Amino acid sequence: MVTKKTLLAAVIGSLLLTAGCNSDDSSSSSSEEKKKPELALQFKDIIDRTGTPKHLAEVGSGDHMAYTPLHDDGAWHGHLLPDLKANPENKGGFGVTAIAEEYNTSVAEYFDKLSILKDGQPVNFTAKAYSIPGALIQTLTADDIRVEMTLQFVSSRSSLVETAVTNNSGQDLTLLWDGKLVEGFYALDGVEKPVCSELDKDDKQECYEATVAEQLPDLTRTLTTDNHGDITLQFGKERDSWWVRTRGDSTFYIDRSIAAKTTVKGLEYQSTSDIGDEQETKIYTVFSHTLTADEWKKEQPVVADILKNPIKYMNATTTRWESYLSHGLVNDNATAEQERVAVKAIETLTGNWRSPAGMVSHDTVTPSVTARWFSGNLTWPWDTWKQAYAMAHFNPDLAMENIRTVFEHQVQADDVLRPYDKGYLLDVVGMNMSKQRGDALGLTEFNDAQTWNERNTKPSLASWAVWEVYTALKDKYNRPSDAKAWLEEMYPQLVAYHDWWLTARDTNSNGIPEYGAAVDPEHTTADGQMIYHYKLEGDSKWRMDSGIEKYNALLESGDYVAISSPAQTAASWESGRDDAAVFGFIDTIADAQGLSNSDEIATIDQLGRYAKDKYEFDNSYNINAKTVTYSNTDAVNTAKLNLAKKDWQVKFSENKDASGEVIGYSLLQESVDQASYWYSDNKYLAQIAEVLGYSDAAETFTQKAKDTKDYINKCMFDTATGFYYDISIDSAEAKVLNNGCAGKPIVERGMGAEGWSPLFNGAATDATAKAVVQNMMDTSKFNTTVPLGTASADNPAYGADIYWRGRVWVDQFYFGVKGMANYGYTKEANEMVNKLFTNAEGLTKQLPIQENYNPETGAVQGANNFSWSSAHLYMLYNDFLK
Repeated sequence: MVTKKTLLAAVIGSLLLTAGCNSDDSSSSSSEEKKKPELALQFKDIIDRTGTPKHLAEVGSGDHMAYTPLHDDGAWHGHLLPDLKANPENKGGFGVTAIAEEYNTSVAEYFDKLSILKDGQPVNFTAKAYSIPGALIQTLTADDIRVEMTLQFVSSRSSLVETAVTNNSGQDLTLLWDGKLVEGFYALDGVEKPVCSELDKDDKQECYEATVAEQLPDLTRTLTTDNHGDITLQFGKERDSWWVRTRGDSTFYIDRSIAAKTTVKGLEYQSTSDIGDEQETKIYTVFSHTLTADEWKKEQPVVADILKNPIKYMNATTTRWESYLSHGLVNDNATAEQERVAVKAIETLTGNWRSPAGMVSHDTVTPSVTARWFSGNLTWPWDTWKQAYAMAHFNPDLAMENIRTVFEHQVQADDVLRPYDKGYLLDVVGMNMSKQRGDALGLTEFNDAQTWNERNTKPSLASWAVWEVYTALKDKYNRPSDAKAWLEEMYPQLVAYHDWWLTARDTNSNGIPEYGAAVDPEHTTADGQMIYHYKLEGDSKWRMDSGIEKYNALLESGDYVAISSPAQTAASWESGRDDAAVFGFIDTIADAQGLSNSDEIATIDQLGRYAKDKYEFDNSYNINAKTVTYSNTDAVNTAKLNLAKKDWQVKFSENKDASGEVIGYSLLQESVDQASYWYSDNKYLAQIAEVLGYSDAAETFTQKAKDTKDYINKCMFDTATGFYYDISIDSAEAKVLNNGCAGKPIVERGMGAEGWSPLFNGAATDATAKAVVQNMMDTSKFNTTVPLGTASADNPAYGADIYWRGRVWVDQFYFGVKGMANYGYTKEANEMVNKLFTNAEGLTKQLPIQENYNPETGAVQGANNFSWSSAHLYMLYNDFLK
């Protein structure tokens, strides 16, 4: 347990230096005394930040970056400490990574690796290297010479290294700095993939050329130097790779406070500088990465000021981190291990912070700077709500900026692509727009994104996050005027988003929105028909067709082995739970093609197993040259399989405007998690309206919240199983029920994390909460080694390593235990939290925070350094462990 409260007053006294997100505007005298971190020094090596990259793509599982560099202050590059055990020869240097617009890449095995000559002879140093929050530190020690190197990020494009040399030898010293760019292209877990040119043409192995130059010939990397010995690394233009994207003016700069003589040879450089026999020498080196020439024009004077006044910039960073820790570490009951997890969460969220670039004009937080598909300044609404909720407690200004990024591209009534979607929030925004939107706007740059997504939005928890930022500003930071201004800024945008759900996703007009999908080229043909895909028996590839009537007819016939539609995928994305069972996702015999082991086939064919268990379907197999079919194809057995298929079929409604034009799609089911979030959205909008003096609006939202809560408990709770479920939208079912419900609970698809969303949002009753908690505590359902997986262990579509049908996601875990605590089950909730902290692999060690965890083993899965996991781990630290 660290001592925090004694430092709080001192830290708050320095907050004026860092009121904004970045420290670019720091100003103070060059004679300023350097501040020593107090709290940060108590948390050494929370995350392993060592690494020796030798390939541009140096990756681990999932093609995510194998290392966790230090990133900070929204900068677009990162640094690694040398791995002194594996590569002791790299002592004194820092590995370098750079975010190439949408992807994080390794740039250099080391830059400015320091060695020293004493009277012409190399000094043999003993090295130590460690990290603290916000800094990397190396010490080099010999009998009469000591060097301490401290690296911190000091602007949104630049990092700074202070090199302090103490020379007690009385002899002249020469400093040598070496740099070496990575030469190889790809390595998985340190092993290069087979080289394509060496494989047979029929070999199906994934392969890459050996070097960056061979794999990406357009990505030239040119090192040059100037009269001062400073260094420029210019990147060529590369737009087509799904590994790196550069514009042709992306550049990395190394500027030093001391003149040097630099020589460049291919991918390497060496700089030398004589410093004489001075006893104390301090040298400052600035590393800058800019994505465009215009960015460098803006950063050049910043770099000059950094070199003129380095201490003020280092002090600003030190003060900023002391503020994060003093405000963020407030649970005096947490153990030392649990507190280290909280610090890891704060470090991870801050490392995933990116400053403005391209089409994003605000600071933002991405899902993971090291995950292949989640880097750059890519921003998702669902992630943002959670990230901002947590960051409100230690960096509320960044929390606000993150939310602003999502709303920056909120669809307006005059939108060039989708004016009918006024209020809609896009699923992914980033530096580059999609070609479709870029062309519509007439853009000539920032118009070729590979990840920008308008196919769907995300659940409506925006008001929840906005309200948390408001209360933190008002109560924790004593900024009441900023707090109210924040609500005034966000309220009209939140209302527009709220209203959009009723316009575009309430297909039966009952005030309970559904998940669905937007009109998009991925979902809809040019003539307005919904696209779908299917497989027939023996098919190895998907067939494509279009038309919702044809899709429904194929569903009704059952004459398919597998069926899906891009709109179904987008609707699941819209929920934030991509392949959850409740949206009809279940593995089938189509997923077993190519296999020859009948036990393995039976494990994969979940639908066949479900049909056997429920309808007595004979799911024995024929295996012919690895083509897998069912043995019993008589009409009676096939009819049993078709009954099972119907339980997992997903149908859609086309939502149309007054002219009959399709403007989107809704699932023909009302989701209990979205209804619960809708309840919260109305509740928080009522609170915001009340603060702003809009009493009529507050009353309206309050009534809508009440109506939603009543609907959830009347329609979505199944008394037989004691759990909440999605319900179908089925007019025949509704007529039989005759109680105002759209249809019956879809219990056939099993229990999932959506079932405790009414508890998290406060929409359950005491009686229903009790029943749900009993299921959550059941060791045969959710109370596994790492508890509260996304599907019950007895769900027909469950798999411990399936993305949203088994794995434990920390957001859903938090929603679960928070819901338990909301209804008085705090003891049980704390038991769950302690199981997570104890059994999730590496959580209390140096491993990065992961996207998700295996419920049965605790093994890490998915993306590393994941923001929303970090956000919810911080919330668990903040709300529980007491």
